[in-house]
Amino acid sequence: MLKKILLVVMMMSLAVFIFAGGQKEKPAEPTPAEAEEMAAEAEEGPKGTGIPYKPPINIGTKNFTEQFVVGNLMAILLEDRGFDVELKTGMASTVLREAMENGDIDLCMDYTGTMWLSYTGHEFKGESPNDMFRKTRESDAQRGLVWMDPIWCNNTYAIAVTKQFSEKNGVKTLSDFAEYVKSKEGDVPIASTFEFYSRPDGILGMQVHYDFAFKPDTITTVLPGLTHEQLVQGRVEATTVFGTDAPVVKYDWVVLQDDKYFWPPYDLAPYVRKEVLDANPGLADALKELVNAFPKEPAASRLEMTRLNAKVDIDLMEPEDAAEEWLKKKGLID
Repeated sequence: MLKKILLVVMMMSLAVFIFAGGQKEKPAEPTPAEAEEMAAEAEEGPKGTGIPYKPPINIGTKNFTEQFVVGNLMAILLEDRGFDVELKTGMASTVLREAMENGDIDLCMDYTGTMWLSYTGHEFKGESPNDMFRKTRESDAQRGLVWMDPIWCNNTYAIAVTKQFSEKNGVKTLSDFAEYVKSKEGDVPIASTFEFYSRPDGILGMQVHYDFAFKPDTITTVLPGLTHEQLVQGRVEATTVFGTDAPVVKYDWVVLQDDKYFWPPYDLAPYVRKEVLDANPGLADALKELVNAFPKEPAASRLEMTRLNAKVDIDLMEPEDAAEEWLKKKGLID
């Protein structure tokens, strides 16, 4: 009965989501002539944006901690390697994208899921992180934007539990967590924001995707920023987070792996205008060196990025200081 109720609520929530503008228009199918032209362009290889490069290399960031940190990582490393760079921070996501397309910004780090789902209006179809990156790279290559290999830190929605809970109950993935909730007949307290509770890709959708159900009165909904406190104070056994939230490091929590790919991957990668890459020999190698300094294993890479964010959000370091300290620790600069 509980599961039937859950499915009804899920469908109602989805209807509201679509009415509110959550559904994006599908890109129009190309005509035969357009398809032939696209195929010819693909054979010729990616073209540039058509906007000539003029020094310096303008590096852009969005307006939150992780972006400030990675922007400084690139700026400090490239400057150390002899490149002329200028860092421009604090842009909204769509503004940064427009700046990359019109040549006002030459280089940035962005998220694979953001490009594929938000910038170009595609639907999430369960792509793995590798598939999402491949689609992102191939699509933007035809726009003259070159995506380098990602930092596999996947800053997407996630569920966190304490390390003690994880070890005691053998819970490391969302599949493990689903089995645990079933074993407790849904009586597992969890904290969520109001938005995350109501949206179809939040608590409701997660339960349907992983085939389990909380008892309704076990879900505590609070304002953004207060979900962490619920777990800290022991009022819940799990809480919603973003993958690289600083409290994960502060409290030594375990972020459960989304092993059935319910949430879209949002892996972080540098991308650059092709004209800039062509005009600056060694730029690709320097960016690759930076990315390779992060762990290859996704959970370890996410933890590394989370620790960097915590330097700013918890230790109150300036982003440039945190970035410089990390680069020195990794032996990338003196």
